[in-house]
Amino acid sequence: MTVPAVRRLCLEHDDLGFLEQAAGLLGYRSRMVQLESGANPSRMEVVDVGNVSLVRLRFSRRTFVEGSKPAGRIFCNLTLQPVREPPRAHGVDLSPDTLVGLDAGREIYFQAPGGHRFAALLIDAPLFWQTAAAMGRIDLDPDQLKRNSFRIAPASCSGLRQLLHAAFEVPRWPAAVQAQTGPSLRQRLERDLVPLLIDSIATNHSHHGLTSNRSERLLIAQAAGRVMAERLTDPLHLCDLYKAIPTSRRTLVYAFNELFGLPPMRFLRLQRLHAARRELSRCQPDQTSIAATAHRFGFSSGSHFSRVYRQHFGESPLETLHDSQKRVGWSVS
Repeated sequence: MTVPAVRRLCLEHDDLGFLEQAAGLLGYRSRMVQLESGANPSRMEVVDVGNVSLVRLRFSRRTFVEGSKPAGRIFCNLTLQPVREPPRAHGVDLSPDTLVGLDAGREIYFQAPGGHRFAALLIDAPLFWQTAAAMGRIDLDPDQLKRNSFRIAPASCSGLRQLLHAAFEVPRWPAAVQAQTGPSLRQRLERDLVPLLIDSIATNHSHHGLTSNRSERLLIAQAAGRVMAERLTDPLHLCDLYKAIPTSRRTLVYAFNELFGLPPMRFLRLQRLHAARRELSRCQPDQTSIAATAHRFGFSSGSHFSRVYRQHFGESPLETLHDSQKRVGWSVS
């Protein structure tokens, strides 16, 4: 019988666009925005055995991740290495012992502080629900998962972390030797990790959710973010945003400060910087003008664009442009 290959990816880069491409290999349609200035060397590791995929991420600067969840999979995040500043999901601070993201109908809206190390777990829905049924978890259903976040016992959290760290260790022996000395990684994930995860979801715990007012502000910020994303190359002012939602100027500003710690127009400038970086990283150096790119994304001065770009990313636009030939791919073990 053919054993499915274990696919591994390890990517270290300071351009979040490359991490976005790597996430696309798992079905994510994500967008990453660096919220703090300075170089942001980041690391993404992926382990995929087919019906279970694991992603381990670490950013050097506070970074916002937004996107849809892969269809047909159960998704959640878990902190692996707590830091002083807590991560946030949908505008709410998370404790280290929290599973978040289980609501399949809710998009990823996650803010990771600098140095925060976390793992995303993706499990095929049939495997998840079959395992839950075998464990007698008749209390667990998709409606329960709509709570999105669950506080779990420290012992369960420690066990999950240990299994996750072990899964990312690159095996030192050939697959044939491993088959004789112990269970395969696929078996460990299916038989150990998935049941432990399901056992950690306690449906009788109180929901650390959002108040109705906070939910409304979150929706306002999300709607404004979509308007920004659609008009990255168009003139856009604060009054255009709160008229397009519609909402009040005060509510819009408060919503962005609550969710990102940034005013709306500052967040828009960051989005435009990232869009310019993505464009520069994919263009041919001899066919691209940095000044034209700056103007396209709303920067009237090329020198100002270069200065802000270097402050935020730790390199000049020219350096990004000349380093645009890199590619992302899988390695199979």
